[in-house]
Amino acid sequence: MLLNNHTHSRDAIDKDIYPWLSVVVIGRNEARRLPPLFSSLPAGEGIEWIYVDSYSSDQSLERAVEAGARVYRVEEDSVCGPGTGRYVGTREAFGKWILYLDGDMVLREEFISFLERLKTEQEAESSSLPPGTAGFVGRTRNRYLDRDGNLVDTRDYVVLSKKEMGLPEKWGKPALYHGGAVLYRRDFVLQAGSWNPAVCQLEEIDLYSRVLALGGTLRAVDLPMADHYTPFLSLLEKLKLNFLPRYRGKNLYGAGQVVAARIKTGTLLPFIRLYPYPFVVLAGLVAVPPLYLIWPLLPLLVNLALMIWIGTAKKWYYYLVYLGNLIQIFRGLGRYRFFEPEYRKISGPR
Repeated sequence: MLLNNHTHSRDAIDKDIYPWLSVVVIGRNEARRLPPLFSSLPAGEGIEWIYVDSYSSDQSLERAVEAGARVYRVEEDSVCGPGTGRYVGTREAFGKWILYLDGDMVLREEFISFLERLKTEQEAESSSLPPGTAGFVGRTRNRYLDRDGNLVDTRDYVVLSKKEMGLPEKWGKPALYHGGAVLYRRDFVLQAGSWNPAVCQLEEIDLYSRVLALGGTLRAVDLPMADHYTPFLSLLEKLKLNFLPRYRGKNLYGAGQVVAARIKTGTLLPFIRLYPYPFVVLAGLVAVPPLYLIWPLLPLLVNLALMIWIGTAKKWYYYLVYLGNLIQIFRGLGRYRFFEPEYRKISGPR
């Protein structure tokens, strides 16, 4: 497929016809999943689709072009993590709102109705949106697949629990976190510095902590948002994703890259406030020598209490998850180098 000769260019557009919604889809080798994804998206006047491909080797580009999206390909040397594609998509988007989705997702109909309500609210003379609303996140339902692509399990509320979400009629309540499926106001993303294209993990927490520092808040609405078709992982495989530096072709030291980036900009504290658990684990380990001098059993009791606290707040094995995150932080501290990703437009409107 022929590529345009430019990189980093933003197509000219009449400022009087800006779309109200940009849908930014990122993916790599998702040719099989892209048709149902695009079929699930809202379309029509005021809506644009953008697909950012991370140098796929399958027919992903062709599927996105066929669907009618504006398509960009990140050059091979610039592929780092999901944040890279979202950074490019944000740069090329024109909508007031940006709906971010991964290539292995399908948008739920209930959230399309929510988008229509949001559009009506946006056009009203007076808005009932809570002040500082930077975006929304709904329920992501994981659809687990075996190695042959067969559906083997389904789990709802995988990003936020039911108690962490609010009624859609009241625009939800402040979100503690979000995953890959999220609706942001574009101006908040840009004011926060956009997605970091140079981190391979934790890009969602990194961005949201910067949005919070600006006074913006995501609202969590208890409403189906997206189905995420993802491989089924055993507990051992989940722990490998948190302890190993690389697994299944993915670099797994993004936590350290985020910490390094925040240290350079002097903004580490907002990140720790939003994602404290690895640092709590670190504090417990650092306290072992002085606590031992007070009473030999005290370090064991303190760290056991931390394990129970984290296990109660999350899941029983999450102390191990955050211990692995801590290891990944140290591995990634020296592996952060910010860069502007190189990418090219493939095809699409405008």
